[in-house]
Amino acid sequence: MSEPFEKLLWHYQHRSAEALARHKAGVPVVGFTSNTVPWELIRAAGCFPVLIGPNLDVLDKPTPFADSLMEPVFDSRIQAIFNEILSGAWSFLRLLIIPRTSEPEHKLYLYLREVARQKLDDKQPPPYLYDLLHTQSPISRKYGIDRTGVLMQRLKEIGPISSTSLSKAIKESNDAREALRRLQNLRRNARITGSNAHTISGALYFMDRMEYAKLVNEVCREYKSAKPLHGPRLLVKGMPLHHARLHQALEVHGAVVVAEDDWWGARAVDANIGPARGVVSLIRAIFENYYLRAPSPRVYPAAAADRWFQRAVQRGVDGVVFYLPPDDDVYGWDYPRQRDFLHERGIPSLLVREDAGRGLSAETNAQIREFIRRTPRSRHVSRV
Repeated sequence: MSEPFEKLLWHYQHRSAEALARHKAGVPVVGFTSNTVPWELIRAAGCFPVLIGPNLDVLDKPTPFADSLMEPVFDSRIQAIFNEILSGAWSFLRLLIIPRTSEPEHKLYLYLREVARQKLDDKQPPPYLYDLLHTQSPISRKYGIDRTGVLMQRLKEIGPISSTSLSKAIKESNDAREALRRLQNLRRNARITGSNAHTISGALYFMDRMEYAKLVNEVCREYKSAKPLHGPRLLVKGMPLHHARLHQALEVHGAVVVAEDDWWGARAVDANIGPARGVVSLIRAIFENYYLRAPSPRVYPAAAADRWFQRAVQRGVDGVVFYLPPDDDVYGWDYPRQRDFLHERGIPSLLVREDAGRGLSAETNAQIREFIRRTPRSRHVSRV
């Protein structure tokens, strides 16, 4: 394991470490809960942006605060985030930005507000709802631009935002995007395991992006000459994975995960934010990126939501694993349509209905083994 990869792995595993270090050094830290919050705006205000993980060491641990105040219908990630916030682990945040681009996160915001209203806890940072809609319409677009401007005004209460600081933040973010595209090129040619690639992608949300881009570029140079991995090349689709346990379960049986339709993996970044001049134009450019390109459960119409998945399949994968654990109540609605799309093209798929974060049963592992055995590796080079 190389030194650059070890550093990335460390940040992936210790998700609050750099944020806490920045806080102790006097840098304001702003948290966010998913990829549809504009990182560049937070950074332009002179803050250190950090995703509220949760940390990997809580996957198998009890969540007493969530258990007492939340219904069990919430998915494990949201429960763990809620529990960490009420435990005081993130009390040093200047602001916690929660987008409305998924129903669980909207409910998380409402529950935090209710906890504050009833004065049940005094450790949580101030929550802020970023009401970004992904319905493709002129009204939604205008509303989203307006909401992004309001978010900028809120962040300016923490630190000044200028065209210079916005341009600098965009460059930092674009450099990380370019590094991740190099990583994805390695995956297309099966030069790196999916679990390692997923770890590298996920580290993006917890560390300085200039340092991140440097480390990812070093890893890509190391893996560029690696021999291609054998085994069927799979795409994972479904509930976003904030851990690599499903990847590891697939790799044990010889598969190569070349992509995830998931903001923690292959879709951690998309196209660069385009050049612009002036604060208004820069804000609009940032908004357009998150409105049009960021993966979200609330993208509508369905054709727009399916576009990346269908393009990835058509460019070449050997099979698809749908990951829909029991606490999913969003992504499963799309499953029949996407399964039928694959069936029409003769591409095999497997549905996993257990929570990989808490361990897969012997029965599911046997199904995975049989699926991989029956999925032949094609001769094409994957172009996800």
